[in-house]
Amino acid sequence: MNYIYDITLNFNKNNLYEFYEWREEDVPEFILKIPVYKVDNDTLYDLKFSNVIISKDHLLNIFDKTEVYTPNSVNLIRYACLFSSETSTVAIEFDSDGNTYMKSNLSIDEENEVLECVRLMKYSIIDYKIKNKSSNKVRFLTREELDTENYVRKKISEMHQNNEKIKLKYIFYELYNEKLDDEEKIYNKILNIIKNNDNKLKKLKEILNLMENKKIMSNNP
Repeated sequence: MNYIYDITLNFNKNNLYEFYEWREEDVPEFILKIPVYKVDNDTLYDLKFSNVIISKDHLLNIFDKTEVYTPNSVNLIRYACLFSSETSTVAIEFDSDGNTYMKSNLSIDEENEVLECVRLMKYSIIDYKIKNKSSNKVRFLTREELDTENYVRKKISEMHQNNEKIKLKYIFYELYNEKLDDEEKIYNKILNIIKNNDNKLKKLKEILNLMENKKIMSNNP
C-alpha cells in the first residue's frame, strides 16, 4: 500500500471546498499518514463529484490506516484515503457501510506533491457504486455563492411559511419592477432565482439585507 505523509485536509460533509475557500472557523486536520490510490480520470470524477458506496474489501484495506496529529496524541480515522489521477486528487472519508461521508481538496502545493508521487504508481481498480451524482450547479458554486444561496432560501422560506405577503410582494417588485398578487407565483419565481443561481440572486440578497437592517434599526431605541 502506498501512503502520502504530512498534508492538511479540511473534511466537509456537504460541500467540497477549494483550499482558498477554507475559513478560520474550519477545523483542518493535520494528516501524518494516509493511503493513496491512483485511478483513471473517469473514476476520479465519479469519486470526487458523486456520492458513492465503496466495496467492503476497500474498507478493510484502509481501516485505521490514516493517522491524524493532535497536540497530545495521534488519532486514527477509521476509513479514509486519497484518490488521485495524474491531474487531480481528492481525499474521502467513508462510513462503516462504505458510503461517502466527507471529502476534502488539497492545497495546490500539496496536491502537486501527491501528483508527483503517484506518477510512477500502478493504477488501482476501485469497486464502487454511484448513489447519486452532484448537480453541475452545486458542484461549481463557490463557498460564498453557496452561503448566499442558503441564506436567501432560508429567509424566503420563512416569509412564505409566516404568510408575509407584503414582504414577498415588495421583494418581487424590487426584482422585476412588476406588481403581482399571486403569492404562490411570487414565491416560486423567487425560488427559481435561487435554484438557478440567477443573476438576480445578488440583488435578492441585498434586498433581504436591507430589510433586515431596517428591522434592526426600528427595534433599537
